[in-house]
Amino acid sequence: MKPSLYLKSLSLRNFATFENQEIDFHSKFNGIVGETGSGKSLILDAFQLLLGGRADKKLVRKGAECAMIEGVFEVQGDRFIHYFDSIGFPIATEDQSHQVVIKRIIYSSGKSKSYLNHMNSPLAVLSKFSKTFVDLVGQFENQKLTQSDYQLHLLDQFAGNEKLLQGYSELFQTYKELTNEIESIKENLASKSQKEDYIRFQMQALEKLDPSVEDEKNLIALKDQLLNSEDTQKNLEALKEYFSDGEVNLLDLSKQCSKLFDHCSHLFSEEERTQFESLISSIDDFSYVVSKTDIDLDNEINLEDVLERLDQYQKLKRKFNIETNELKSLLFDFQEQINELENIENRYKSLLKERDKLEEVLYSKATDLHKKRSQFSSKLASQISKGLGELNMNGATFDIQVSKLNTLSAQGMSQVNFMAETNKGEGFYKIKEIASGGELSRILLCLRQIVASEDTINIFFFDEIDTGIGGETATKIAKALKKVGSKGQVLAITHLPQIAKEVDEIIYVDKKSLSKDKNTRTISFVSIKRGKERDEVINQLAGI
Repeated sequence: MKPSLYLKSLSLRNFATFENQEIDFHSKFNGIVGETGSGKSLILDAFQLLLGGRADKKLVRKGAECAMIEGVFEVQGDRFIHYFDSIGFPIATEDQSHQVVIKRIIYSSGKSKSYLNHMNSPLAVLSKFSKTFVDLVGQFENQKLTQSDYQLHLLDQFAGNEKLLQGYSELFQTYKELTNEIESIKENLASKSQKEDYIRFQMQALEKLDPSVEDEKNLIALKDQLLNSEDTQKNLEALKEYFSDGEVNLLDLSKQCSKLFDHCSHLFSEEERTQFESLISSIDDFSYVVSKTDIDLDNEINLEDVLERLDQYQKLKRKFNIETNELKSLLFDFQEQINELENIENRYKSLLKERDKLEEVLYSKATDLHKKRSQFSSKLASQISKGLGELNMNGATFDIQVSKLNTLSAQGMSQVNFMAETNKGEGFYKIKEIASGGELSRILLCLRQIVASEDTINIFFFDEIDTGIGGETATKIAKALKKVGSKGQVLAITHLPQIAKEVDEIIYVDKKSLSKDKNTRTISFVSIKRGKERDEVINQLAGI
């Protein structure tokens, strides 16, 4: 039976010593063999690049503009379809088969591009895919096993805590959101008085003005009326000055003229005397009219008051960058803010009570998780110790420390540390402090045999797992790899015949020096060894 996900093929173009090569893989146990320097590790490098690894322009074949690596993964099951749909890179379906295609292009300039299912993809997406479904176990990649979070993940899988942890995690997310809201409100409470004073100050200016579009229009009209009235009044006052109020005015002058005219009236004709008398009479009459004329003004309306109110309108509109019709709405908004500030303390107290209740539930669930983890840690440690013994790590004893933390986290309140005593009587230490790359690989191999059926990991790439071993140990590791390969796809770079005997497919890497156009170039080749060729490779590894 094929695994749910496996690497079907890997294409290499102008990648280091690979010029143009396509490698087909078996769905179960693949052994990658070849002489030292043939290019075996380049296959691991290419695989790492597909999974979000850092690109190095040195991997571009000399003289080529770019290198291309493309991996085709065969997938089965709705969970993969849903997974790639959820991250925005849906799987294309052809002839009822589902394939995930990842491509990396590395340019000689150092730049690179990545594609997932024929769409541009960030490296973070490829990396997440790798962490979810692939185990890369090599000289630099096995550090995943030394991380406390991953160790806790493995223990939870072994203990069957998935459902319990999921329920806890959902509650913890709610708890975290409540805590964030409480902290936000707490900050608002600290500045509540200052904010409230500021808002009320703005409200006072608006309430005093009591703004409306109609009021502003009336004020503008009244301003124009008052300004026109003032000009008329000034002109009327000047006219009165000319007729009767000034030191020199027309009324006094007309009287003086009348006296003088009496002494020389015989010089004028009757008609001219009549005209003069009519003129004097008209001046006298109009002077009276002017003296009695006045403008009817509303003494209660002051132009300065009108101008001041209009100025308030302009200042408020500029201040809040809004129009007159929005000033009233702003007043309502301010009132709502005041109401919110007045209610914020009640909301704060309510949220604190809600969080306290949720915290009690979380502590209870976290305690249950911790107890279960502690219970199963000794069982898992015992099985790993047994597995290490079967892999000839003689004298090695495994232990799992589960300590209870004082604070809650997304995973509960447990901290897990994988410990090992590699030599009797020397004491237990964290595996990251004492385990070599090969030992870490074997520990992970033991874990894979124990929890692989429960994990999401489908592809296992082992490098240097056979470092420093041979004989019976190599045979046992080969059997263990075969067992893991029955649950997922295994790719192992190996130098040992014991492992090569157990693989389902031998992928042989070789290199040759070829001359072309008077230039000699090294090219790596890959071939699948079956039948007699397979036996020859195994014998070659055995030195026969």
